[in-house]
Order: sequence, then C-alpha cells, then structure tokens
Amino acid sequence: MNRIRAVVSGIENNGNLHRISLSAGKHDFTVITLELADEYAVGARVDIRFKPAHVALAKHIAGDISIANRIEAEVREIRQGNILAELLLGSETGDFYALTTVEAVGRMRIVQGDRVIALLKASDLYLSKTDKA
Repeated sequence: MNRIRAVVSGIENNGNLHRISLSAGKHDFTVITLELADEYAVGARVDIRFKPAHVALAKHIAGDISIANRIEAEVREIRQGNILAELLLGSETGDFYALTTVEAVGRMRIVQGDRVIALLKASDLYLSKTDKA
C-alpha cells in the first residue's frame, strides 16, 4: 500500500458523505469517504494510502479530465511480468508504486527516467493515522 504524509486542510460534509482536502508539501489532494472518524479534524497529520493498482498513468496529458489528484513523477524502475508491470515512481511527495499492464507500458513507450503524471481518484484514497515512523 502506498503512503503519502499530509495534513487535513478542510472538511466538507453532506450527511454521511465527506470531502476531505489535504496538503502534502506542494501538492493538494482530495479524498471522498462515507465515514470519517473524529480524529480526522482540520490540522490533523494523516497518511493518504492507496493501492498501486489504483494509480492511472498519463504522458503528455492535454485537455480537461475529472481526476484532480495528480502527481508529477519520474519513472525510477520498471519490473515487468507477463501481463502486469510494477513501476516505482519518484515525486516531491515521496516514492510510490503504480501497477499497470505490460501492454500499456509498451503502448505509452514508458521507460526508466520518463516523466509521467500519476492520477488518483478521490474515492480510491484512504486516510489513516500517521504512524510517526
């Protein structure tokens, strides 16, 4: 599970639906959740967690898209299997992994050292207490 350290900067709610705004250095993130514990108040230090399979990748992105959570990253390593490829990405928010198909890596001509945009849907992100480590 990937992890980005962040601080809660805002919370909006409508019934059980919550939109949490977070700041991680120069990056702002949004998380959408149905449940929110009281410990996640504005100013709380948290970890944003997400699965490598929930990271979509883009190169030379143009036009409007609905995904607001975007991280510019460098491809540091590519490990290819028969069907899936695991990419280690490095960014200002830290290193994290993306899992995609070998076909997508080939079609997009992704190689080590490339710059990509990691796209993270707000509903695919989870919050957890910072473990201080």
